[in-house]
Amino acid sequence: MPDLALDLRYLRYAHLAAEYGSFRRAAQAVGVNQSTLTRRVQLLERRLGIVLFDRRRTGVALTPVGSHFLQEARVGAEQLHRAVKELALLRRGHDGQLRIGLMGTLAQGPLPELLASFRASYPGIRIRVEEAALDDNVAGISRGQLDIAFVIGEPQIEGCNAVRIWDEPLLVAAPAEHPIGKNAAVRWRDLADETFLVSSDAFGLKVAEVIGAQLRRFGRKPRISLQRVGRDNLMYLVEEGFGLTLAAKSMLGATYPGLQLVSIQTADRFCWSAIWSDDSTNPALKNLTKRLRRHASA
Repeated sequence: MPDLALDLRYLRYAHLAAEYGSFRRAAQAVGVNQSTLTRRVQLLERRLGIVLFDRRRTGVALTPVGSHFLQEARVGAEQLHRAVKELALLRRGHDGQLRIGLMGTLAQGPLPELLASFRASYPGIRIRVEEAALDDNVAGISRGQLDIAFVIGEPQIEGCNAVRIWDEPLLVAAPAEHPIGKNAAVRWRDLADETFLVSSDAFGLKVAEVIGAQLRRFGRKPRISLQRVGRDNLMYLVEEGFGLTLAAKSMLGATYPGLQLVSIQTADRFCWSAIWSDDSTNPALKNLTKRLRRHASA
């Protein structure tokens, strides 16, 4: 025999019988045979070892112990109903949580639009964003602390999926009064004698790699100054004339009034990818990655 305490139908029939004061009227209300409803109430009483109803010729009435039981059981039944509904939403990815790792800012690029569209379709998903460097994002994915991360490049990580989401050109960030800053675009040859400030994170190392590769084409050794600071402090140093730097517009969330962003006449671009674990069982993540794949293939 199944555990009747977990079968909501038995409890529902008992509640209806108490509400209508009659097994017959309760059975009519739910469209079942009176004998079926009566038998299930009897099975519930037998399983509980108590008499829930006094049977009379005019109908039924709850016994004192039956009244107490159904009052307590109603709370549990409602909680179980809610739990079942929430579980269904979780399994379909309509509820739950997404933990997102991010390099850069949500103020630029297509990512804000993608996340806004996702949230409109799945308002029940709670989104938590954590800004971190590439290595920290990868570690977060590997340890299960992040569901997905948006990072520069196309990292090949064992046990992870990666989808290229968007590309963007590199820009030169220069002080407003610097001669470079007065141009709409510059060539790499024009930058050969400049000092470049780069951060010590994965973005800065990629920038240093691009600068070195380009300037060596002209036989020039790049003048690179490594700065162990964050993005805002790096831009402050550029504003103050310590050197130039390269930037991706999507990583510049704030406005820097003392800076000019100048295009480079080159095909150099930064690509951004989404990475997530093959082992993830988060249904909300599956819904997000479906959208990302559609975006990438569009």
